[in-house]
Amino acid sequence: MTDKKLNILFLASWYPNKLLPKNGNFIQQHAFAVAQHCNVAALHIIANNQTEDFILEEQTVNDVLEVIVYYRKINSNIPILSHLKKLKVRHQAHIMGYNRIVEKLGKIDLTHLNVVFPAGNFALYLKKKYHIPFIISEHWTALQKSFVVELPFLVKKMIKKTFNEAATICPVSIDLMKAIKNISSNKNYEVVPNVVNTEIFKHKTHETGKRILHVSNLKNEHKNITGILDSIKELSLLRDDFFISIVGDGDYEYFIRYAENIQIPKHLYNIEGAKSYEEIAKLMQTHNLFLLYSNYENLPCVIAEALVCGLPVLTSNVGGTAEMVDNTNGVVIPAADNKTLLKELNQLLDNLGSYNHTKIANDAANKYSYKSVGKQFLEIYKKILNI
Repeated sequence: MTDKKLNILFLASWYPNKLLPKNGNFIQQHAFAVAQHCNVAALHIIANNQTEDFILEEQTVNDVLEVIVYYRKINSNIPILSHLKKLKVRHQAHIMGYNRIVEKLGKIDLTHLNVVFPAGNFALYLKKKYHIPFIISEHWTALQKSFVVELPFLVKKMIKKTFNEAATICPVSIDLMKAIKNISSNKNYEVVPNVVNTEIFKHKTHETGKRILHVSNLKNEHKNITGILDSIKELSLLRDDFFISIVGDGDYEYFIRYAENIQIPKHLYNIEGAKSYEEIAKLMQTHNLFLLYSNYENLPCVIAEALVCGLPVLTSNVGGTAEMVDNTNGVVIPAADNKTLLKELNQLLDNLGSYNHTKIANDAANKYSYKSVGKQFLEIYKKILNI
């Protein structure tokens, strides 16, 4: 077995698909990283408004066989009946996708479950029926902030069972690992971070300047865009030798109106919509500081991408951000503290030249590259399979 590549099933609760093209794109990036070392097939199922019971679509992207099964949405006014029907149809969809993958790939050596719920049920099924061990890569912020309060009892029970039966749990941050330990009795953990495509995101010599960049989904309750704009307004009263670009796939026009309403000088900012990976990388290579001022996070891919491009980062201390940023590559501040944000922005703009951008980029690439993360997962697989 040591001479042949392992067959790994990436079983994904979230994954990019035709309905949600960016859903779980960080999971897809993990699959690409593992595909440098193993044969990888990704399986995701999703409800759709369709007449057919099931529609299976497959494609191969960056050596990953991606199988998406769309199942007809369950409509019922009886909650218990709807729940039971949904469980049955989801299982059938998983079986259909799994059988197609086995046809193409052969026997699966290990299941790599990505996000414990709802796909965890099928990982448990494969372990019980075919004795296929599974690990879990976990990204879900709900496990940090609302597990006990908000999730239904049966969901919590299934999540706990899935965590407990995993061979290894791989949270993307230490912070998330601590949260999972409050849920599960599992003792086997290995933190594996999110991954960056270093062929796209790479360091280029930056022109000296004071150009700030923010990239996110622009969801204000999450990313606190209004907090950024309020602080930029205050900063504009102190100086006008900077520029901020705010980019994302949310309601960017709302924030354009907000910036106009609080009268930020128009020559100091630009706010626009979604960009491709390549466009975001180019923005990072033409700015001097990355800003993420979130109210909550896990281990943001966008911070890793900025660091790989050599940008120092100013970010709020939520989730795993403090595991990514220290005094060698940026500044961490409290969340929702506009006074501190203004102070640190003002100071950073005068001290950007003190950062070693090449070292920031090299250190980040060594941690977040496909090569590094893929190798980390391979060693975990081999340890579990005793090879």
